[in-house]
Amino acid sequence: MHMNIAITDDLPKEREKIRHILSEYAASAHIELAVSEYGSAEELLADYRPLRYSAVFLDIYMEGMSGIEAAKRIRETDRDAIIVFLTTSEDHMPDAFRLHAYEYILKPVKRENLFPMMDDILKRTTPVSSPSFSFTSQEGEAGVLYDELVMIGTDTHNYLVVLDKSGQRFLTRMTFTTASAELLKDKRFLLIRRGVIVNMAYIQSFENDLLHLNVGEPVPISPRNRKKLEQIWDNYLMDRMRFDLQGGGI
Repeated sequence: MHMNIAITDDLPKEREKIRHILSEYAASAHIELAVSEYGSAEELLADYRPLRYSAVFLDIYMEGMSGIEAAKRIRETDRDAIIVFLTTSEDHMPDAFRLHAYEYILKPVKRENLFPMMDDILKRTTPVSSPSFSFTSQEGEAGVLYDELVMIGTDTHNYLVVLDKSGQRFLTRMTFTTASAELLKDKRFLLIRRGVIVNMAYIQSFENDLLHLNVGEPVPISPRNRKKLEQIWDNYLMDRMRFDLQGGGI
């Protein structure tokens, strides 16, 4: 199992301490752990993508934007993000829990507080529903269940191509903007590049500048964005694994 953690604190020593405790936890739990560090809320938000991180550790008192304000921004695009507030005071606890904080940890952060919380995060389930993507094709009204929708993409003739798990392709005049506004509300769909959205359940692998799907042709991607896309996919797989272990399935 792989976890990606973001630590945002304007004090390098605090980030180092948390990273060290998390590394100890990863070793004891036999999981792979990647940690991204940010010295300000602004740095975090500039790099943030929904599902990129398994959990976000966020200091409340920082120079510039506060952790509370950063959490509000995150919640605008990622309502399911696991946010763990770090602080030296309990004054902001009501604000933190209004933002559905997963936990509120008082500094100094201690191993005995962090380990049980990480155990709980690993057990967290994320149920996903399966509505239908409806559109008008050349043959008339059509629809594909989200579970069976592999990808959508624009073609050279200004059509939107919809690919389902059987390999069937539909053409619609629906705009990509309209389609993405709907699909990207569901966390299993990922914007790969401009004009292309894929269902992460059908991703097979990333190889160099290509994304390989279980259905259809490989999709070209930017090498610069590959790492971020893979991190998001890793977190999706971990969420799905946790849910499956609880007997839910996706």
